[in-house]
Amino acid sequence: MDGLFLTFTNSLTALAVCIVLGFVCRRQRLINDEHMGGMTVILMRVAMPCTVFIALMQPFSRELMIESLASFVITGVLYIAGGYLGLGVAKLMKMPDGIKESWQFGCAFSNVGFIGIPVVMAVFGPEGLIYVSMAAASFTILSFTVGVRMFSGGPKEIRILQVMKNSPAIPVTLIGFVLFLTGLRLPAPLEGGIALVSNMTTPLSMVLIGGMLAKQRLRDSFTDIKILPPTVIKLVVIPLAALFILRWFVPNPLMLSVIVTLMAMPPAASTAIFADQFGGDSVAAAKFVVVPTILCAITVPLIALLL
Repeated sequence: MDGLFLTFTNSLTALAVCIVLGFVCRRQRLINDEHMGGMTVILMRVAMPCTVFIALMQPFSRELMIESLASFVITGVLYIAGGYLGLGVAKLMKMPDGIKESWQFGCAFSNVGFIGIPVVMAVFGPEGLIYVSMAAASFTILSFTVGVRMFSGGPKEIRILQVMKNSPAIPVTLIGFVLFLTGLRLPAPLEGGIALVSNMTTPLSMVLIGGMLAKQRLRDSFTDIKILPPTVIKLVVIPLAALFILRWFVPNPLMLSVIVTLMAMPPAASTAIFADQFGGDSVAAAKFVVVPTILCAITVPLIALLL
């Protein structure tokens, strides 16, 4: 237990260095919004799909196939359950429309891409990434379908092909999973190049998080005490509930640890993006992203003590 806790804290400290670097670079105007926009595109449409693909390049086993598919289903169920918890706490606190939808979406969908993948890669190594890949696929499909419908201004009709076009990680996951099932592999130099590109995911994600934090007025975020209840739900209640329920059904400790860790991640950055795009309260949504993102540096190592 102490070893895993130490690994978590050491890994999060290393990631924090990258976050501070991004924060300082943004405050010193070494990077601006245009730079961050370009880096985000590279991360989401190039580096992250490469990471997902490499994660699936493992020797086939029936057990691993079942576990990966189970990860897809389990995380999907947890996303939806988290959304109901977020909506429940918003209704109990009688929050207005706009904030209510943002809390529901934020409690439902964790930051799997920007923070989840780097943390799992740093703590559990490449062995845990296959479970993250399936969780990321579940996240993308549900967030762009069920998730956008949580907002009153969200689209009424969802086209899966359009979702796949906007998120290259989904078709890449399908291709990688077929190669995993068949045992086929790309030529070694090509696969090595993809692996090299995938190595950008962790540092680039953390630099972008630092840049995002540098754009916010952190004092305003932390003085809004109304944000604390959904933050506790997201960072503490959901991962603990996942741990105590799944430990009876998931015999693989690595798979269990990865799923619980992903559930302990802060709300996805798309919480604020979708709120702004579909008529939610983008300011409240941004607070609900920033505060848990900072506090997860404390809560995630504490959750690790229970793993």
